[in-house]
Amino acid sequence: MDEINEIFCGDSYTPFLDYCELHNYKRMSDLMSCRFEELPELLGISSILLSRIRAICVLYFKKHPECRAASKPSKARASSKMDDLPDRLLVVFQQNANKLIHISEITKDLGKGVKRSDILHVLEHQSWCKIVDGSTFFYSPTD
Repeated sequence: MDEINEIFCGDSYTPFLDYCELHNYKRMSDLMSCRFEELPELLGISSILLSRIRAICVLYFKKHPECRAASKPSKARASSKMDDLPDRLLVVFQQNANKLIHISEITKDLGKGVKRSDILHVLEHQSWCKIVDGSTFFYSPTD
């Protein structure tokens, strides 16, 4: 399977490639779990560029059906870990309330089985989490 940066080459795709790097998407099959609908809000990319990115992905996945088979985890197992992820992250952040927290510390605290991309997705949507850069965060109580 192809690398994402081989398929999406060109300056216009730089924000998307940065997003992929942040979420640890390396191969095209990794994009099966990408939340494309969030890209305009998170990256500030235009709807035209989003349409182009989606079209390229759809065409690629049609030509390479093995991507779909490679990316399907056990749904029951994956959903049970995602259900309580916001609560587990809140506990980690409250325990480290007075310091900056790097994504590697978060993944270590949560243990195996939780994807970095899932953690980033949840943190991007929590009011109590403030993002310093793409991999460093801090707790900010909402009260």
